[in-house]
Amino acid sequence: MKHVRERCFYLALSGLVAGILACNVPTPAPSVPSPSPVPVIPSPLPPDTPPPTSTQIPLPPTSTPTREAATEVPIPTVTKLPTPGGPAPTRPVSTGPLDFSEPTALDDWRPLSDGEMEATIILRIMGGAPPFTVYHDLEAFTIWERTPTIVFKARDCGALVHTIRVESADGQNVEHDYWIRAPWCE
Repeated sequence: MKHVRERCFYLALSGLVAGILACNVPTPAPSVPSPSPVPVIPSPLPPDTPPPTSTQIPLPPTSTPTREAATEVPIPTVTKLPTPGGPAPTRPVSTGPLDFSEPTALDDWRPLSDGEMEATIILRIMGGAPPFTVYHDLEAFTIWERTPTIVFKARDCGALVHTIRVESADGQNVEHDYWIRAPWCE
């Protein structure tokens, strides 16, 4: 019985040692696709400043200890080019269901010299995520604010009957028709 216990003990001990050794075997790192190239623009150096050498920038330690000596690789200075039109866009975050109040009156209007009227409506967009694409009948524009102004021309005393559709960057869209009595005829 004593031999059986010793044999089980040695068997368990050898299994433990084999497990420890198996966990510490170096494995190759998984292949990771390289990112798209970023234009490298050297940063200007002040006068009388020598350019950096490869010995000035050491490599960070790796997560797996190795017996090889660490080599130093020069790291180029990268300057990102500015994105035209402002900062790089981020993924849109919805603030809830997209909607806007159906216009019931003009926010402003004024007569033009050719007998037409310039009418103004201010939308109040709720929910969704900017930028918003606003369609007033067949005209469209994109805006980041939640209170865009729609300006259009009107004529005569007929009612103003139009359709407004708003599309949100998060994929939502909402459409309302409106009917407003021409205030210049009252």
